Amino acid sequence: MKRILEVVITIFIIVINTNCFADCNCHDWVRRGGYCVDYIKSKIPIFPTPSDVTAIKSLKNKDIKDVEKGDVAIFNFGTYWHVAYVEKVHLNLQGDPTAVDVSEMNFGRKISFEEFKNKWGPATESEWKRAICCGVTDTYDQTIMRKNIEISSIQQIWSSETSAFKNFKSLARFSTPWE
Repeated sequence: MKRILEVVITIFIIVINTNCFADCNCHDWVRRGGYCVDYIKSKIPIFPTPSDVTAIKSLKNKDIKDVEKGDVAIFNFGTYWHVAYVEKVHLNLQGDPTAVDVSEMNFGRKISFEEFKNKWGPATESEWKRAICCGVTDTYDQTIMRKNIEISSIQQIWSSETSAFKNFKSLARFSTPWE
């Protein structure tokens, strides 16, 4: 009985001292519009907003080897996915892409508590931890450029031209009964 009481007290103390943000509410951060997807949608309004990993994987509509300026590079960093706008494609002598330059938002390191307070005004530690839980980085709501990103680091490519063409073909199929 004494052992059970010790276990219960230990668990209670651990739970009280743990800041668990597993179900952090991120609606206010989403409304602010500083995520990578928000930036892509500002450049390409028809970019679909994925809601889960399956939707993200379904965005692939072009081979990485066919990447062009204006495409969306999609990265998988293990714990999260990230999208960036392709500004330039670097080619080797054979004409194959080797690297890209991208513009993006919210790609960076975890924002420190000091940076958070300086950027968002008076804040509590729990607000900062919730922001981190919501994926807010030190470049949230800031457009940055990264250059010479190896093509091998890109997980997949989404192209508005490919999507527009697919949508056009789909619409044409339904509007022309003689096909």
